[in-house]
Amino acid sequence: MLLHSLRRTRIVFTTTLSILLLGVLSLVPHPYSAQAQVESILTAEHDPTVAVEWMATLYDLIRSETINPPNAARMYAYAGVTIYEAVVPGMPANYSMSGGRSGLPLLPYPETSLEYDWPSVANGALATVIYGLFDVPSSKVEGAVLTKRDELEALRLETVDADVIERSMTLGDEMGALILEWVAADGYADSRGLAYSLPVGEDYYYISTTEGIAPMEPYWDRVRPFGMSYAEVCAVALNAPFDTTPDSSFYLQALEVMTTGDQLNDTQREIAQFWVDTPGITGTPAGHWLMIENQLVEQLDLPLSRAAEMYALVGMAMGDAFISAWSLKYQAMLLRPETYIQRYIRRNWAPFIQSPPFPEYPSGHSVVSGAASEVLTTMFGGVAFTDRTPILAGHGQVQRSFTTFEAAAYEAAISRMYGGIHFRAAIENGVRQGECVGRQILNNVLLRPIPQGAG
Repeated sequence: MLLHSLRRTRIVFTTTLSILLLGVLSLVPHPYSAQAQVESILTAEHDPTVAVEWMATLYDLIRSETINPPNAARMYAYAGVTIYEAVVPGMPANYSMSGGRSGLPLLPYPETSLEYDWPSVANGALATVIYGLFDVPSSKVEGAVLTKRDELEALRLETVDADVIERSMTLGDEMGALILEWVAADGYADSRGLAYSLPVGEDYYYISTTEGIAPMEPYWDRVRPFGMSYAEVCAVALNAPFDTTPDSSFYLQALEVMTTGDQLNDTQREIAQFWVDTPGITGTPAGHWLMIENQLVEQLDLPLSRAAEMYALVGMAMGDAFISAWSLKYQAMLLRPETYIQRYIRRNWAPFIQSPPFPEYPSGHSVVSGAASEVLTTMFGGVAFTDRTPILAGHGQVQRSFTTFEAAAYEAAISRMYGGIHFRAAIENGVRQGECVGRQILNNVLLRPIPQGAG
């Protein structure tokens, strides 16, 4: 069901490499010699249009197909890896991620005597991978992928010879097919359709706040991490034990959620709605940060090489953030603020936004925002920016400005208190957990033999 089987006949590259399920990406230098670059323009000399356009397309498809937040982050991560691997042959100072302990197979090499167009390699690879990431691709997914592939091919044909484009896209198709084999072995398929029942017997246990909605992704800890050694490596234990006495830390945190929700001002309401990132309406929390990345490409005038590094590193950080958060959620199994408040403080209280269908601790939005912020700050330093995601994505008219990536992450985190769906401990510890995940990616996924920071 790969995309290239829907169009013209394409060469399908197969592999017999076994897929290993170890988490840390142990990287090897990419094998493309200087000779391979003689006839090809370096990746750093290309603009990042192909990456930005495909990531925006993926955001739209994840929204239209109502992909849930953990799986959306996984899909953005694989797309980011695909961009990077497709264009790294044109980056002589960089490493490929293939052939390492993560199980990403050795990808096909460009012919050393032939010219390649790296944006076209990325176009072919992304079309193949993005189509293959959807469990059962709808007609909308198929149409959007084919249309975007054709649009970007036509754009490259304005300045690049047709035979170079064809050769490059064929190479991209081959890369994409192998990346999808790697994707298929990440544990996601094995977590589908498994029975799950919420535990009972303890007052602190999470109970569903929406009748008839099953808990979301209770087995997400089985999905293979990108850069973490194991799912719990960054877990921050709950440091406010469940308690119902009025002078306890836990009770006071619940009281804070209720009081804050009762007294929301216009700015707090705006913040809660700006970061709500509801599946089906938006591209999920990870998608919000993806849209920030797309805006940074223009603001920072990034070449394709630097954009590819960003999409890969931030994408993997967000993918691992949801593995980290969901693993701890289903271990802590903590009830939502509205459940606690209605039981012990005020029966008729309701949050400003609807509580999502999974346990409370830690805040997933806080973890993913902390992880994305950690990587972006390391890559680019302190950057002031304006986030226009709702406007660009067509689901709102609000934009918000931030002095740093950390400032945006903390606002995203505290928005969950304004929404009434998280206690302070889940928010603050969630950011810390996410920052740890970001550092895991930066420490374990080395794309260059020089520092990956600003520059």
